[in-house]
Amino acid sequence: MALSHSTQNKLFTTGYIAKGVVYCLIGIFAVIAVVGGAGEGSTSGPKAVISWIGTNPFGKVLLFLIGAGLLAYCSWRWYTAVKDKENEGSDKEGLAKRAGYAVSGTAYGVLSAHAFKLAFGGGGSSGDSKQDIIARLLAESWGPWVVGIIAAIMAGVAIFQLYRALTDKHMEHIEGLGLGHHERETFKKTGEVGLTARFVVYGIISFFLFRAALMDDPSQFKGIGESLNFIQDQTYGAVLLALVGLGLLAYGIFMFVRAKYERV
Repeated sequence: MALSHSTQNKLFTTGYIAKGVVYCLIGIFAVIAVVGGAGEGSTSGPKAVISWIGTNPFGKVLLFLIGAGLLAYCSWRWYTAVKDKENEGSDKEGLAKRAGYAVSGTAYGVLSAHAFKLAFGGGGSSGDSKQDIIARLLAESWGPWVVGIIAAIMAGVAIFQLYRALTDKHMEHIEGLGLGHHERETFKKTGEVGLTARFVVYGIISFFLFRAALMDDPSQFKGIGESLNFIQDQTYGAVLLALVGLGLLAYGIFMFVRAKYERV
């Protein structure tokens, strides 16, 4: 069943606003970890950010809103995959990209479920952690191969982020919208910086997924929060973490700009 253009745009706008909130908070917490001199473990991934939202005044309402927004993003990514909204086609490359949209949607659907569970008093747990899932895969004889394939996909995603940043591919969807110079520059710069930061984080995630596969050790896996901690532990880690944090904040702003100006 095809959705109306109005419904598609509502899903797109709502979903990208929610995603922007999550990334802005991840970036802000990373910068605070540097400025405040916080120690290891002070950076936050998406689930930790959502849990923090629930601790604020009107937390349950905010959790419900962010959960609804992330569910809208999940729905939009799945609709994009099934209906081929990006015109990727049905060859091997096109199907791989469409599968990527579905996987992305599923990941944010899990975050949405986590937000709803917290909103309705279900506690902080939302099923198995990613490390638990990696452990279950590695327990199988074919598990290391599957984890290796996932690592390769993540590496491809990381490289694609950088490719979009360097070639201005992220500008394609605003062509013909008649944006002014200031709006176009905001769109361009936040996209470039944000996508580059995502390249760094996703690159680290893929590296540790490869390590988990090669060493048959699920404890090697690092999500977004752990990847930021890894950056913080390096030489000049505070500077690097601040730069990546600002980049993720820029990516969150980029999501807001897309929500405001793009139409599907």
